[in-house]
Amino acid sequence: MQKRDFLSLLKEDLAGLVLAVLIGLMGYGAKLIMQSPIADPLLVAMVMGIVVRTATGGSTRLRPGFTVAPMIFIPLGIGFYAANNLNFVKFAKVQTSIISILIVVIFVYFAVILLLGKLLGQKKQITYLTATGSAICGASAIAITSPAVEAEPDDISISLLSVALAALVGLFIILPFCATLLGITDRNYSLLSASVLQFTGFVKAAVGSAAFLSTDTPVRDLMSLALSVKAVRYLGLLIAIPLFASLVRKKLYIPWILWFFLGCGLLGTWVYSSNETFYTETLTPLIRPIYDVSWSIAMAAIGLNVDARELLSNNGTKALIMAFTGFFAATATFFIGLYIFVIR
Repeated sequence: MQKRDFLSLLKEDLAGLVLAVLIGLMGYGAKLIMQSPIADPLLVAMVMGIVVRTATGGSTRLRPGFTVAPMIFIPLGIGFYAANNLNFVKFAKVQTSIISILIVVIFVYFAVILLLGKLLGQKKQITYLTATGSAICGASAIAITSPAVEAEPDDISISLLSVALAALVGLFIILPFCATLLGITDRNYSLLSASVLQFTGFVKAAVGSAAFLSTDTPVRDLMSLALSVKAVRYLGLLIAIPLFASLVRKKLYIPWILWFFLGCGLLGTWVYSSNETFYTETLTPLIRPIYDVSWSIAMAAIGLNVDARELLSNNGTKALIMAFTGFFAATATFFIGLYIFVIR
């Protein structure tokens, strides 16, 4: 009997894991088919998981597999993501004035969202994930930070969807409106997008649509500038991960995931400095799909484990308020910083 029970449990774990893998691969495949920078595979995979869970009513027998998937694929994605994005040589090339603006923008994102989370009585994990996803790099930051703050699937889904909705409105309405109203240059619009938009794909979409401004700079140069600035925001994870992990536990705590993230970043930086051509032309095209697929699978499993009713709960509403308010505050801060550090 015990042997049968063990085999049955193993089969259920494997079935749930396989389902998460299939949906994760579909989410990544959607990105390849759509060829759109705003089709973030992590977000798509998680939404697909939520839809499947809602349509089928969920299976308690498969949930152990849904729990195992993030434990495997989030750390895997973190390692490859850090090796590709936490590049300290590239960070050093960004102008000091731009870094100054970024520091203030990130601080405002954190301060506003943390304060609102406290005032609204939001769950700590949702507050921390919403702040990290908004201030740093969207779904990727949420995926990296979630193990450190012991987040539940509902916490991750609420945070990610709230940040994504704020980013969509920012990309298509807020930023174009501000750019047109204030008449900023294409270069400053690229800096604005890189400083406040949460998803790297959204930054690419914003820069690619900068033709509505008087464009004097080649789009390729604008894109290179924006992505370099956006990459500097990744450094915020080195502060956010230990800070929020400690706040959750109410004591100083540095999770192993931080050392792993930093170590992989230093390794990637060493390879880049040793052979930039190999890193850029050979390694990067191989690494990027690995962490995209890994996190897509993890997010699909999280979506399969989510109670859709939680997305419409008070916590979901509060997270939306926090994400949008943080975005407005960060955008206003950028323009103030642009005047102080760049224009004047």
